[in-house]
Amino acid sequence: MTEIYRKGFNGLTKDVDTAGRIVTGYFSTFNFKDSDGDIILPGAFKKTIRERGPKGKKRIFHLWQHYSSEVIGKPNVLKEDETGLYFETAIADTTLGNDTLKLYEQGILTEHSIGFNSVVAERDNDKQITYLKELKLWEGSTVTWGANERAQITGMKGNNPDELLKRIDRIEKAMRNGTYTDETFELLQIEIDYIKQSLKPDKPLEPTDEELINSFKLGLNG
Repeated sequence: MTEIYRKGFNGLTKDVDTAGRIVTGYFSTFNFKDSDGDIILPGAFKKTIRERGPKGKKRIFHLWQHYSSEVIGKPNVLKEDETGLYFETAIADTTLGNDTLKLYEQGILTEHSIGFNSVVAERDNDKQITYLKELKLWEGSTVTWGANERAQITGMKGNNPDELLKRIDRIEKAMRNGTYTDETFELLQIEIDYIKQSLKPDKPLEPTDEELINSFKLGLNG
């Protein structure tokens, strides 16, 4: 199998139905140059949705942080629209699924990412852009920080102090009012500490991907 690439973006969680355990939003958007210099074009997902999606072989999963061992559901709806790759997922009734659903509801989780193979791509060396025309989709993930900077809610990559302070406020309210597992409470505090560190000009903006994913994986695996 060819290498699986991962590409994310900030925001565009449309709705969270806690009673029905349904989360809706976008795994990816079209026609935007991301931080990797790639642009996903409309139509890139049509074949893979038809063959592997909810009406096909049902081989596309909704994961936590791209970990294949941490499935939080399968999309019931997966389609392209004018914005991008739209999904509707019923979140599994597991410890991980329950905490994930609560974090969505509190506005802590807003970002998504995709794991895919590039099938057809065209490189424009003059513009330093790669146009992704056809992708084989393996999974869409709920992630802490995405890579695409077009967002309705800005994460730490936005480097916007006001937004970061608002995020701290949301997390603190979630911790006061939430009924998470002990591990998730600890991880929310870790994120607050990272954000506060990022607001100091002499400190790195955010933790390394390995530090972040490993800490969340360790805590939410319980």
